[in-house]
Formats: sequence, structure tokens, C-alpha cells
Amino acid sequence: MTERVLFFPWGWGGGAAYTGRCLALASALAAAGDEVAFADCGITTMVREAGFPVLDSEPEAPRPPDRHPMPPYLPFADVERVFAVAATYHRAERVRRRVAADARLIEAYRPTLVVIDMCPTAALAARAAGIPVVSLADADFITPRGNGWMPWSTVAPRDLLPHPSSLPVWDRVSRELGLGPVERAEHLLWGEVTLVSSLSALEPLDGPPHRGTLHYVGPMYWNPPAVSDAPPPPHTDRPKVYVTIGSGGTVGRQALQNVLDACADQPWSVYVSSGFAFEGGLQVPGNVVVAGFTGLDTPLEWADVVVDHGGSATVLATLLHGKPQVVMPFMSEQEMNGRQLVEDTGSGVLLRTSETTPYGRLAFGDRYSGPSDQPCVRTGDIRKGIAEVLGDPTFTRRAEHWGARLRECRQAADLVALAHSAVRDTTEAGR
Repeated sequence: MTERVLFFPWGWGGGAAYTGRCLALASALAAAGDEVAFADCGITTMVREAGFPVLDSEPEAPRPPDRHPMPPYLPFADVERVFAVAATYHRAERVRRRVAADARLIEAYRPTLVVIDMCPTAALAARAAGIPVVSLADADFITPRGNGWMPWSTVAPRDLLPHPSSLPVWDRVSRELGLGPVERAEHLLWGEVTLVSSLSALEPLDGPPHRGTLHYVGPMYWNPPAVSDAPPPPHTDRPKVYVTIGSGGTVGRQALQNVLDACADQPWSVYVSSGFAFEGGLQVPGNVVVAGFTGLDTPLEWADVVVDHGGSATVLATLLHGKPQVVMPFMSEQEMNGRQLVEDTGSGVLLRTSETTPYGRLAFGDRYSGPSDQPCVRTGDIRKGIAEVLGDPTFTRRAEHWGARLRECRQAADLVALAHSAVRDTTEAGR
């Protein structure tokens, strides 16, 4: 039996990973004969490039950020802070309007299944309509531990970002919809089926699922169709460095320029995925090729080492390909990925770490040069990180070990069957 599936990726800022995970599942479902559409949120350029329809939505539908200066580091300590700060969901009327808009899309499209990627309003709207939800998630989206995005923090999440709490609003709106109380913001992101784009040995979750069933399915990400005018990675006998530090428009120009400067005059061949937000105007060394939104598989197959921002999709895809990495984070979740998935596995180095001080302040330290008041990792630290990973084959061996385990998990996961099971289980429960 085929399904009619409506996707809601997170759209209030952030990178391409949310939309990319949805596209990975959408492609599998469409190949199996399901009818698939996307709500007008996330990065719709990616959705349209993949050939899926985007439904018209309200003027205030979630949008990725415009290209403008962003803080050099975003200290989101948990999911609730993301909801409250990035989407201002601490305002009850804003949540009600967004839930109503999502409900209207659901009513118009009449899906048999709704898929969310960190989109709580769509989860509430779908459940109020009696439609099962599949949630695509990082493990930290649904973790029961405190400071889930920033477990090294010694202060409360609101000490770092003091917006009012969104939790009372979620609880109130959920009760108004007849869906019962909400004790934690993370509970909103559990589906009747929840698919974690990782491996339990890498990102374990304590305790039983809050709702439905939980499955680790290995890395989920999307590669765009081949673009004829995008330069391919160069053929070279030099060590190959692939650079991808985010495609959602939140990474500052100076950070990318620092990476380019770090690679200048080095005996490396460098390939840069600059994402959708690249505007040009950077000083590009002669050993560097700059492309746009390239996808991950081709440059990862080419690379000897990857310089990235610590985004979940990028880190896990890099591990999947068995490649070591150098992580320079721009937000707390990226730092956590660098700590947990790269440093703890021995598959690379993390260039910058933070620590919390009293009164909600952050102190930063760079791997080689120590305490830093600079907004970006210094050029010298980036260069030393690349050289360290290229010079020690142990990093590659450890990355290859985790790559084999991730490939085994990914190959064993039947995404279509798992998604369809949400419909089957809901139907059987209603009998």
C-alpha cells in the first residue's frame, strides 16, 4: 500500500541538514511509489532542485536567515532554547498561528503520514488531525538529559540565552488541542516512529522512547543532482583537503577567509563547498577550488581530510566515508558533535571549545593557541589542525572503523518500511 506523505523540515534558520534528511527519506518513499510533498519551510531551493512539490504557505512561513552578520557562536543549550530564541515560540499567539497554518496545509493535502525534522508545530497539528508522525532526529533533539545540546555547560540554558521559556506555551497549546500536557520540549519531537540519523554506539539515548518506536538508521543526507557548471574536485597527487563549513547562511565571511588563508602556500590541494550563501569577494589561493552547493559524496570520496563546522549531517557523512576531520564549530551542537563524534572517537580534532562561566558568559579556547577572544578560530590553528590530521594515519584508521559500522547500520535500515510502520501501527492501535 502506498502513502501520501507531507514533509515539514525545520525552517527557522540553521543549515541544510534538516531539509537534506527529509529529502533522503522523500526520495526513498517516492521510489517506492508514495506521493510526496513538502511544506513551504526549510530550504525550498533544495526541495525544488530534487523535483518535489512545495505547497504554498503563509507569508510568515519559516525561512532560512538572510545573509547578515550572525553571532560568532550560538549557545543553544537544548531544544527548548532553539524553539524560544530562533523561532520566538515563547509567544503563544505565534505558536497558535504556526500550528493553524500547518493544520491548513495538512487539511488541504490530506496526507496519510506527516514527517517532521525538528518541526514541533507540524507534529501538534498532525496529531490533532489523527495523522501519524515520523520524526527525523539527531539524538540530542530527543535526549532526556539536561543541557542536551551543551552537556558541558555548568549553568542553566536561560543563563546563556535569556528569552522567556517556550515550555508553558507548548503545554498550553497541546492541552487546547486535546493532546495532553508537555513536560519537556524534546517530547514534541518524538514521533510514532523516530529515526535517528546515527548509530547507537556513537550517540546513545538513556531510557525508553517517550513515544512510539526508535530506530537508528545511519547517516541520512541528500546529494543534489549533478550541476554541469560546478567545478569538480581537482585531480592531484597532493594531499587533498575538503572544506565545508555550512550552507545555511549563518557562517561569517571571515571564518571562510581564515580557512582559505590557512591553506595558502601549503602543499595541499583544497576543494571548498561554499553552499548556497557564497557571495564571492574572498581572496582565494591558487591551490584552492571554490564550488557552490556540491553535495557530500563526491568531495568526501576525493578527500584525505575534511575541514567542517561540526554539523551533524556533515560529521556523520564524513565518518561514513571513513575520512578524518578538523572541526571548527559555530554553535553549541556543532561543538558537541566535534567532542562526541570526532574527538571521542579519535577520528579527528576539534579546533575550538567553550566553557561556561558564572552569569551566562562563555570563554573560548583554541586547540593550539589557547584562550581566545577572537570571533573565529585563528588561521594558524586551522593550518596546524589540518597538518596534524594529515600527518597521523591513526585518525584515518579510526574514522574507517566507524565508517564500516555506520555503513552496516545504514544498509540494514529499510527507511520505507520503517516510515510505513507508523501508519500501520496507528491503524492497528485504532481498531
